[in-house]
Amino acid sequence: MKTSPRHQSHVRTSVSSGPFGLNPVTAVVLSVFAVLGGLEPASVNAAEVSSTGDTVQFDSTFLRTDPKQTVDVTRFARGNMVSSGVYSVDIWLNDLRVARQDVRFVAAREGDTARPCFSHQMLESLGVDFAKVAADTGAKVPERAHADAAANGEAAGSKPSAESAGAPAPADECVDLGAVVPGASVEFDFTEQKLTLSVPQKYLRNAARGYVPPEMWRQGVNAGFISYNANTYHTSGSGSQSTQSYLGLNAGVNVGSWHFRHQSSISQTTGQGTQFDNIATYVQHDLTRLKSQVTLGDGYTTGDVFDSVSFRGAQIATDDRMLPESLRGYAPVVRGTADSNARVTVRQNNQVIYETSVSPGPFEINDLYATGYGGNLDVTVTEADGRTKTFTVPYASVAQSLRAGTTRFSVTAGQLRNDSLETKPNFAQFTLQRGLTNLVTPYGGGVAANGYVAADVGAALNTKYGAFSADVTGAQTQVPGQSAMRGTSLRVGYSKFFDPTDTSISVAAYRYSTAGFMSLSDAASVRDLAMHGGDTNSVYRQRNRFQLTVNQNFKEHGTVFLSASSQQYWNHDGSDMFYQAGYTNSFKYGTYSVTAGRTRNSDGSMSNQFMLSTTLPLGHSQHAPLMSTNLSSGSGSTNLQASLSGSLGDNNQYSYNAYGAYGSGNGSSSSNTGVSGTWRAPYAQITTSASAGSGSRQVSAGISGSVVAHPGGVTFSQTVGDTFGIVEAPGAAGASVTSARGVKLNSRGYAVVPYLTPYGMNTVGIDPKGTSTDVEFESTSEQAVPRLGSVVMLKYKTVNGRAALIRAPQLGDKALLFGADVTDGNGRTVGVVAQDSRIFARGLEDQGSLVVKWGAAAAEQCRIDYVMPKSTGKAGTAYLSVEGHCVGGMLEQAADKSSLVAPNPN
Repeated sequence: MKTSPRHQSHVRTSVSSGPFGLNPVTAVVLSVFAVLGGLEPASVNAAEVSSTGDTVQFDSTFLRTDPKQTVDVTRFARGNMVSSGVYSVDIWLNDLRVARQDVRFVAAREGDTARPCFSHQMLESLGVDFAKVAADTGAKVPERAHADAAANGEAAGSKPSAESAGAPAPADECVDLGAVVPGASVEFDFTEQKLTLSVPQKYLRNAARGYVPPEMWRQGVNAGFISYNANTYHTSGSGSQSTQSYLGLNAGVNVGSWHFRHQSSISQTTGQGTQFDNIATYVQHDLTRLKSQVTLGDGYTTGDVFDSVSFRGAQIATDDRMLPESLRGYAPVVRGTADSNARVTVRQNNQVIYETSVSPGPFEINDLYATGYGGNLDVTVTEADGRTKTFTVPYASVAQSLRAGTTRFSVTAGQLRNDSLETKPNFAQFTLQRGLTNLVTPYGGGVAANGYVAADVGAALNTKYGAFSADVTGAQTQVPGQSAMRGTSLRVGYSKFFDPTDTSISVAAYRYSTAGFMSLSDAASVRDLAMHGGDTNSVYRQRNRFQLTVNQNFKEHGTVFLSASSQQYWNHDGSDMFYQAGYTNSFKYGTYSVTAGRTRNSDGSMSNQFMLSTTLPLGHSQHAPLMSTNLSSGSGSTNLQASLSGSLGDNNQYSYNAYGAYGSGNGSSSSNTGVSGTWRAPYAQITTSASAGSGSRQVSAGISGSVVAHPGGVTFSQTVGDTFGIVEAPGAAGASVTSARGVKLNSRGYAVVPYLTPYGMNTVGIDPKGTSTDVEFESTSEQAVPRLGSVVMLKYKTVNGRAALIRAPQLGDKALLFGADVTDGNGRTVGVVAQDSRIFARGLEDQGSLVVKWGAAAAEQCRIDYVMPKSTGKAGTAYLSVEGHCVGGMLEQAADKSSLVAPNPN
């Protein structure tokens, strides 16, 4: 069949890659069995096919198996006919995929191709602004239906109920987009199940890139989960041994739109007993209109204006995640380097909030649970031989500029959480930022606590020279037994990307505080010491603080970075200073980097560190290992390390690392070798490591995962985040979740997608490979927009039934009519007759009847009774070949039962 070139890119009506543009299922069978039966597709002649449904003509001579028979192919004459009904389609708007949902197609009159039925509500949810249309055309603006949909717990454009799916749509519910919106058009690609809308930008709501309307945010289902991260780390050598064990717990329960969360950790070290840290316990609920979260319990204040502190109380604060992706802020990342199989511990306010084992070389931790927008992180790296390295991840907010019309606020009231305090003060705090114009953002706030009060005022400016921020904070602290301490603190911030030179100054901040100024945390510590007879001078009062991070990209010549920080104090001599610079580039076979750093503590001690690193892939295959080398020198010692790492498995679910290290300095030398491995299993992640050398040995093991209770039962999974999804695909055990490495559906057809992005469009795909041939997916991709903390169900429609290749001529070995429809006992189309009376049918029961129809009369129909052996249920089992006969009319009882042959290996 040939098509006119001017129409080849328009509507096609085959289910999957049908070359003839035929009805669903038919095109597949015709194309496959035409080749199997010796019929070349080129033998079919046709007229032009257009997107408007022009007729085509088949030369049925090539389809006849009996000269006396006439093959009726008139139902294929309109190649791109779309039948009325509900189709699950991908919706594209102006070349961007915006949704996947069920859309009803309705034919204006019988015999016409069906067109998509859009309601005003659905078009509004996709971004069409009817107010702008009305302003240009004078048309009446339709009433919004969002409120009604929200009241019923449904998003605009949600899937229709079973009762309404097949019902005809009232005329006023179907909007002709092309007629209502000037310049708009709609195209439907049946083959790809892709519905493309083109709407002039002037008639769309102004929205930032990545915007998802709140009507699409899903509350999720009632659910509960508990995540665990357990590891033990044992070292021995020099006549002593030590074992450190850690268990981190993160539990949650969702009831309606309220989310309860609890985070805690238990750590135990040989000879030091057991320590329990209650990191946070709180309930949370989002406030859509305010784009904020309400938190009751333990939490952290935002670090936009004042330094972030931990509290127990109540807070309402803006959540930037409710903004489009292009308008969101950033979170701190912990980076460092390990010399061996090491243990990394992250603390905040003296509480252990994260701990893990890392392999030698550079590491990066970017999955910490949210702890506010600021606050220093104290990181300890414990090497296999017992050596420890500590460093602090400083954090300074970038310039406080907001877009015009954007507001960021927080209101907090409660008790300061600091385990080092004997008396914890109550406090209240509020902050406010408002983007007045594209250039000016004023901000400020206030804090009031027992014996302490502070206020801040400032502004941020966006200029062609960069973004500047400046603010002044005044504070007064009443120290028991002493006179009140008053002071001010000036803070200046700057950030800029220099386009001509490709230079980025991501953080530049300077703060100067007078002698009497104290932050809330410092004031609480001083007052606590004064009330309990401690030395108030042991709390260092900051005088100056400076931070700078610069990145310079030289394109093909590499990248240079520079970071520096410095702090001085009023009541302590000396200063804390840190400088680090590095250069990274690539060569023909790999990459290399050079880093130099200097650290000087306030006690006057100083250390220098130099490091040269290279990476080299050993091959070009998917699982080719990576060779890394690190040469470091500092504090009078030199260390050389080489490691080999890689991944294995179809989904890279296995990873490994083997290393050797040699160090010398201070008149001695040492060596160390070790291995480590990780298995990202469907229901957990398991890690192990071992090393030995120079009188020391180390072994460790860890397991992490989650147990999730949901409406479908209990499912084990990899560690989940605050927001995650549950895949439900009945009968599809063994299928893989493409967006989550190593995740497979369990025997009941459930799996957990560990991480979903809140308030963003998440697409979750299913790979059917590994499932039984008795299961067919109607859809292998679903989308969800979850609210923060919600657990959403992702339901995939499956058809459970047997697949078989049936050969069933009529009695006397008379061939069935080529192209005749085949239905099951429920009237559902399961296949089409191909060459040699063969039928490939899917979705069959173990026993039943199929009806072959090539006309409306009883004489133009026959029935195939079949019985198939019990299914093995194994993935990858070949389909069966069934031999039988199609006998009698609709009123005649079958007299012949089908016989079975061995499964067809093809």
